[in-house]
Amino acid sequence: MELPASEYCNFIRVGSIVISLFMPLILCLTVVVSVGVGVVTAYAAVIGILLACGHASQLRPAEVRPRLVLVPSQNHASGD
Repeated sequence: MELPASEYCNFIRVGSIVISLFMPLILCLTVVVSVGVGVVTAYAAVIGILLACGHASQLRPAEVRPRLVLVPSQNHASGD
C-alpha cells in the first residue's frame, strides 16, 4: 500500500514540522542534563577531597593548647 504523491508530501511536511518542534526540546534537555551531571560530579569531587584531607589539618586532642586566662591583678601595664 503506497501513498499517493500528494499525501506523501504532506506526510514528509508534517514529519519535518514535528522534528523541528522536538529538536530544540531535545537539545535543551541534553544541555541541562550535561551541566547537571558536571555540577554534581564537581561537588562530589570537592567533598571527597575535603573529607580525605580535612582530618590531617585538624588538631588532635593531645595537641590542644591550654586556654590563656588574664589574672585580675595583671590586666593592665603600668609603670607603678
